[in-house]
Amino acid sequence: MLRATMNAARFCSKSTLGVIAAALVFAAVDARAQQLDTIQIRPNVWVIFGAGGNVTVHLGEDGVILVDSGSEAMADRTLAAVRAITKAPIRMIINTSADPEHVGGNDKVGAAGVPINPDNFTDEERATVLSHENVLQRMSAPKNRNEKPAPTAMWPTETFTSKYRSFYVNDEAVQVIRQLGAVSDGDVLVHFRRADVIVTGDIVDLRHFPVIDPAKGGSIQGELEALNRLLDLTVPPMPLVLKPGRTIVVPGHGRISDYGELVDYRDMVTTIKDIIEDMVKKGMTLEQVKAANPTAGYRKRYGSDTGPWTTDMFVEAIYNGLKNATKPSAGKTN
Repeated sequence: MLRATMNAARFCSKSTLGVIAAALVFAAVDARAQQLDTIQIRPNVWVIFGAGGNVTVHLGEDGVILVDSGSEAMADRTLAAVRAITKAPIRMIINTSADPEHVGGNDKVGAAGVPINPDNFTDEERATVLSHENVLQRMSAPKNRNEKPAPTAMWPTETFTSKYRSFYVNDEAVQVIRQLGAVSDGDVLVHFRRADVIVTGDIVDLRHFPVIDPAKGGSIQGELEALNRLLDLTVPPMPLVLKPGRTIVVPGHGRISDYGELVDYRDMVTTIKDIIEDMVKKGMTLEQVKAANPTAGYRKRYGSDTGPWTTDMFVEAIYNGLKNATKPSAGKTN
């Protein structure tokens, strides 16, 4: 497009050169807008930013393994970003949840690949899409009547329910770890053991307080269990702190992080949970808890009064979760 515009300028009058110059500027801006930011974090691991959710690319002799596929609207750009890294075949997409920003590209990106498993549950020549079984259930038969099922081409083609789904590809031990009930009932962590990279999905989001969606099975207890599990798997840069060696944590959104930031994030969630739990034990109402501002000290860094996930929504999710946890079971007598 740029070359065609430049060639056209050679045959135009001076009066139209200004228009062509403006067209060149807009074309250059548009070309940059089509590109997604990509960084290499290990010799064979890249992260693509701006695709809706972060997309992790693992490359080796067996082909490309992707963790998440971005949103449906960004699928073409996501595929172009992968192809800018390598022309190797896309063999597998691992979905960390059923969130549209993580599964939206399953169709287009997956259609550009080939299955890694010859016993895949589909006869189509496309990349294997792996997820926890709850992700497939939410995409194929949403519990919310107002939600429509996702197109079948987006559905996972292989699911699991066990605690781990482990396999060996690209000379790498990969563990997909079930961590249900944090953000939703379909959360998983993906651990590339040789590369020492852990992809967290939305369990970690350093941009704001963690999103906890009780309607989709999320809970504050599950979120803390997931963060503590992550810390068990993450190795800090000790004792040689000036060297680059450490576990790299790739969240579902935002910048990559490491053990230190993960500790801060976990401690923040724990502190707020403990404060609200104490208020619940004192019999305070939700309105009283919100008025007491239990997120003080963290609100400026992680909080928001507008947008899809506000501080009030975070406090309410914790309060309701703790309140329900203290209710006696149905039919239970004292």
